[in-house]
Amino acid sequence: MKNLIVLILVLSLFNCDMKDKNSIDYDYFLIGTLSDYMGREKYQKVEDRVDKYSQSEQQLCMTIDSIFKNSYPDLEIGSSVHKISKKNEFELHSKALAKRIESFYSYKASGRMAYHGQDDFENLNLDSLTKTPDFFPTNFDTIYTGRLKLNVFETEKQKLSFITGAYVRYGWHTDSLYQIRVFNSISKVKVLNELLKDIGCTNVDYEIKEGYIPTGHTVSFIPTDQLKDYFENYIKLK
Repeated sequence: MKNLIVLILVLSLFNCDMKDKNSIDYDYFLIGTLSDYMGREKYQKVEDRVDKYSQSEQQLCMTIDSIFKNSYPDLEIGSSVHKISKKNEFELHSKALAKRIESFYSYKASGRMAYHGQDDFENLNLDSLTKTPDFFPTNFDTIYTGRLKLNVFETEKQKLSFITGAYVRYGWHTDSLYQIRVFNSISKVKVLNELLKDIGCTNVDYEIKEGYIPTGHTVSFIPTDQLKDYFENYIKLK
């Protein structure tokens, strides 16, 4: 039943796109929705991961799957149980789509590594294994951290689509004041701050909540009428 509802939503939006001046660029919408918690990570184990979603974000995950499935036939939804919350979480995987996403980011080595060995990490005798010269190159990958490039946003449609994606997943509003918050963001909220000003939004304010774990990065603003229309049209994807 939920799959049918998502399909109806997507079809109605595609139909709306064809007739509406507020058509969306779904590549940029997707980039807007992506997690920016400590940046976008890239290493062997997650090379085909598009993003992961909490249990409350299942509909968004399924909607994105429906939007991109025809263009990326290898796109799949996986699920697992979160180790701490014990709740279901979902992941989208597609090597081709993940590769497309990479073009929006610049990557640098983070100084951290991810284990990809065959044995259970918790059962390894690290005291002896770390003395083996090839232990780290053989069993660990360098984790690269991705930051959004600002120069990939060229058209008004791309900017509006990206902001809409971020709002659909991370935003809310109280009366005329709209807000988008991403925890431990290293580039997304900075980019949003610049783009919101660029398209003519007013009262744009970027606040970093220091002294809290995780650190909240929040941008507040009053949207243009056109951006508000985008939000109203696409919030149903959430």
